[in-house]
Amino acid sequence: MSELLEEELRKSKLFKDESKLSIDYVPRLLPHREEQLKLLMRIFKVLIDNPGGMFQKALLIGSVGTGKTAVSKSFGNFLSSYAERMMIPLKYVHVNCHRDRNLFMVVKRIIQSVKPTLPTRGFSPQELIYMLWQALDERNAYVLVTLDEVDVMVKSFGESALYDILRISDEYLNKPQRMSLILISRDAVWLTMLDQSTRSSLMHNIIKFEPYTSHQLKDILNDRVKLAFYDGVVTDETLELIADLVGWDRGGSGDARYALELLWQAGKVAEAKGFQWVTPEHVREARASLHPSIRREEVQGLTNHEKYVLLSLARLLRRSHKAYASMGEMEEEYRSVCEEFQEQPRKHTQVWNFVQNLRNLGIVITKVVTTPKGRTTLISLPETPAELLEREVSKTL
Repeated sequence: MSELLEEELRKSKLFKDESKLSIDYVPRLLPHREEQLKLLMRIFKVLIDNPGGMFQKALLIGSVGTGKTAVSKSFGNFLSSYAERMMIPLKYVHVNCHRDRNLFMVVKRIIQSVKPTLPTRGFSPQELIYMLWQALDERNAYVLVTLDEVDVMVKSFGESALYDILRISDEYLNKPQRMSLILISRDAVWLTMLDQSTRSSLMHNIIKFEPYTSHQLKDILNDRVKLAFYDGVVTDETLELIADLVGWDRGGSGDARYALELLWQAGKVAEAKGFQWVTPEHVREARASLHPSIRREEVQGLTNHEKYVLLSLARLLRRSHKAYASMGEMEEEYRSVCEEFQEQPRKHTQVWNFVQNLRNLGIVITKVVTTPKGRTTLISLPETPAELLEREVSKTL
């Protein structure tokens, strides 16, 4: 055993710092997103020029991997740091609504960042919002909050979850406005779920993020290679191939996250084979092992029981070779999966909610059909091969 592991350690070392290819890493420079950063500064400049003067909002819209999260984090961190130098108590808080999907969890996350000692148990979300505001008032402080993937929260829990946050400023008219918001979503479809007044309040400051072109991706990859790999390890041809495969202008998705994941996976392939550099052939091998519709962060952000449901569906569809599985079939498989992982299966209503959450995230699709036994829900996978999804979900359990 020790000889086997030591042999792996002795293999060629290509990576200098793999974390620089992670989706959580926010680089100092964000190529081709300078205009979006400038627009954010124009919108939120008031937080520096006139703290508390207004409740400012911005909506960032763009498909996966177009730089929305990185831009908001980079901007928020800069603004809070600059405010500190100007003696303005402004804090930036980034909330992932994929993980914290309801209003209580969102407000709790903000409170933990702003005033960790504030109790949260036993209070309603609305009470927590007012407690947060009062805490900011007492300290004469301000907070800029990003609600990332806010559409997931609205689709899962309705417009009231967002309405309570947006309308808090109405309760404090003619008083210092303590909170401002950046909302991030993949598209604007969810806005139709909001009432007219709420929707109109979000339409003034929309910043769009277009998919990256191959040229833009090449620049991004060049920057990351310098941070993640040792000098000379990744050839220019390798980066050009990845950029061409993913670039929007070449028929790809324009998804920088996928391009970076492809680069990381190609590096791992080369390292495992003992190569001294990463070649285009390693990219081809890496691409064969990845599927752009599977997002590691999406699967990792699910609860265990949502993963059990997804694993059950993947196994059913793989074995049956059918397009859909019924809710009943999936629940029966789900109970077997729970037994496999020594977990107590949830009741039907909770399992139904798990399916709805997965549908809202775009991971599964559903349709209701009428059978001789009555109406039933059919569930399927929109893009990802069942066998591949089964393997990826299993890795996270």
